[in-house]
Amino acid sequence: MLRNFKNLAAIQLAEAMDPTANPCVDFFQYACGGWIKNNPIPASKSSWSQFDMMNQKLAHVLKDILQEKNSPNDAIPLKLSREMYADCMNINAIEALGLTPLTDYLAKFGGWPLTLNHWDESKFDWQNTTASALTTFDLHILMSVSNDLDSNNTEMNSIYLDQDSFVFASSVVANQTDDPEVTKAYTTLIVESAKAVRSWLKSDVTDAQIKADVDAVLKFESQLAAITVPEENRRNNTRMYNPMSLVELQKWTDSINWQEYLNQIYSVANITVPATERVIVVETNYLKKLVQLLDGTQPRVLANYVLWRIVNALAMHTNQQMSDLQFAFAKVNDGVFQPVPRSSKCVDVVNDLLGFALGSVYVGKVMDDEGLNEVKEMVTNLKKAFKSMVIDATWMDTETKVIANEKVDAMIEFVGYPQWIKNKTALEEYYDGIMNTSTGFHFNNIQKVNVYLVQNDLSSLRDDVDRTEWADKPTTVNAFYSSTTNSISFPAAVLQPPYFAKGRSPAINYGAMGSMIGHEITHGFDDEGRQSDKYGNTVQWWTAKTLGKYQERAKCFIDQYSNYTVLNGTRLNGINTQGENIADNGGVREAFRAYRYYVEAHGGSDSSQFQNLTPEQVFFLAYANSFCGVNTPEGLSNLVETDPHSPHRFRVIGTLSNNEDFVREFKCGAGTPMNRLNKCVLW
Repeated sequence: MLRNFKNLAAIQLAEAMDPTANPCVDFFQYACGGWIKNNPIPASKSSWSQFDMMNQKLAHVLKDILQEKNSPNDAIPLKLSREMYADCMNINAIEALGLTPLTDYLAKFGGWPLTLNHWDESKFDWQNTTASALTTFDLHILMSVSNDLDSNNTEMNSIYLDQDSFVFASSVVANQTDDPEVTKAYTTLIVESAKAVRSWLKSDVTDAQIKADVDAVLKFESQLAAITVPEENRRNNTRMYNPMSLVELQKWTDSINWQEYLNQIYSVANITVPATERVIVVETNYLKKLVQLLDGTQPRVLANYVLWRIVNALAMHTNQQMSDLQFAFAKVNDGVFQPVPRSSKCVDVVNDLLGFALGSVYVGKVMDDEGLNEVKEMVTNLKKAFKSMVIDATWMDTETKVIANEKVDAMIEFVGYPQWIKNKTALEEYYDGIMNTSTGFHFNNIQKVNVYLVQNDLSSLRDDVDRTEWADKPTTVNAFYSSTTNSISFPAAVLQPPYFAKGRSPAINYGAMGSMIGHEITHGFDDEGRQSDKYGNTVQWWTAKTLGKYQERAKCFIDQYSNYTVLNGTRLNGINTQGENIADNGGVREAFRAYRYYVEAHGGSDSSQFQNLTPEQVFFLAYANSFCGVNTPEGLSNLVETDPHSPHRFRVIGTLSNNEDFVREFKCGAGTPMNRLNKCVLW
């Protein structure tokens, strides 16, 4: 297949292919058939994809960093991360402590009723309990409370109040008879977790009492899910922006003392919230219905639910018995057959909490200035490509085009990592206030570091806005667009093969990484991103005529993807996935144009070619290869229910069947599956 084996990337692309497949019939099979055959889903995973493999490689590098001995020059947060990893791996110490740290924490709120012989209702206050869960473990229960840039004035931060999220898909929680197997497994998880806590406390609550209490919890959670606004209805920034003072909020939700509640939360950051504080309610109907639901729910049921959420979130940090119960549920819900190795869990936990500390060493192992400069050149070319596509767009008027291109120019770029993490003093200042050494106990470490991080987040409420501040850890295998800062982020961990490699064939780099860069740029102009201006403010900058044409084109994507089926007829949610689908489609079109800019600027064509494929065809092959992946049936079901991204297969065939460049380069005849007659094109 190859003329030569000049680089590993070309070899891997060839090995991933199924050359017997017709690229004009099924390009996903053509590009990924070999990969799928040679990469079965690991027993501990519900999916296996290029992203999962990159995460696995990241975890190996981080594990090595965490197992290295400290040197005198290492920053305090790096030393702490190694101590935390060692404590997380100390199974004997964790087993010796058992459930004591968890039950001690629950006891602060009167204990978990369904595990106690005698429960004192007067000791439970849901506001006190949920405020503590947030400030101690970053757990949001019943409602989400956070501060973020005010989307109508991004020069300031505001408190946001939003609805709750659930252990799994809210639609399944609301309609428990729709998936009886998952509901049964979830019920078992709660019941058996309660029995484990009961045994640890040596109480003699009967199994029948536990089951009755759990049934009441499930009923309450179903009612809570029923009042939750589904994600497809949460795409209108204006509808979800409801600023009001606490005095106003108090008037229509009078049974919650909002000033007292928010002060319980923000006091940990030494911030006082006055009655005049302006807050932004995201879902007003949810909040109204939540108050009604809470008012009509018995304290015991509410306490059992709130404390169950805490138990479920913290179980993984306790003993093996609780981890086994979590795994038993995952077997049914995710379709996995083995638990994730302990070392992988511990790496993830430490990285989640101290990612910039780990990143200070990681970036030196995987990135250099030449590689970063290559990516930055790609970003420049992708921005140029998007702007040229705006200019070419016949459906846009001049006024809207000018503002769109100004937004591209204003887009802030975060590539690789912030330079300050390589400076020991700066790294220690970033984590100033975090403990100098571990507590020696895994659960306590998790608690203390979370307390610090939450305090840090909450304290930003009164801070000046800094748009140049990195939000994403370099040890993250993902890329991001932020609408409120109008920024794109490409952490070091995603700037790795198969997406990017320094000095690699530009056709491959632009097909894979270039399309990802284009994807994030396009998010600034998808159905949600288009609602914000270049400063991140929610502003209607589209003329009515152009907006009407935009919405017609966006509907094309909704209809296209809603007609794709998986799992014996289950259809994709074209509304919930439209933003990602618009970004996928636009990203590839921009990247192909940017690739041509690169070739034109550097002269000649791609040096690394497949025997039977042109560099342009290799570009599309690299794009598709970046989405090679498979899911368990259970994992795919969860993805369709909850993920705003389309499954791997449809990110390839849905995107490329709309793409005129692809159709031309592969000479796909009109009406063939990969050459849709009615193409959806926005960007």
